[in-house]
Amino acid sequence: MNLFKTLALAAALTMTAAGPALAAPETPATASKAKGEFVTAYVNGLVCDFCAQSIQKVFKKEAAVKGVHVDLDSGEVHISMNPGQTMDDAAIEKLIRKSGYSLTSIEREAAE
Repeated sequence: MNLFKTLALAAALTMTAAGPALAAPETPATASKAKGEFVTAYVNGLVCDFCAQSIQKVFKKEAAVKGVHVDLDSGEVHISMNPGQTMDDAAIEKLIRKSGYSLTSIEREAAE
């Protein structure tokens, strides 16, 4: 179920970023280059909308980040990376601490 929510979020972030009418058709050569990375960070202390806005504000300043979604119910921060870019775990943890929260774990997967 968690994987389904993650994939649905990744699809939603992708569609809102480009819009289906504006997206160029993918060829096999561009399809392999266009894939980015999707990171889920599990964070302690996320309880309100202000918490979510604080996390989003910090991550959106990063050039590697395509989109950010904070799930307050599960304490998850979903980070979609731009194609060909990534962020190491230490950098993600530093940004979360900068926002005033603590990181418990990180999961990574290739964006579809």
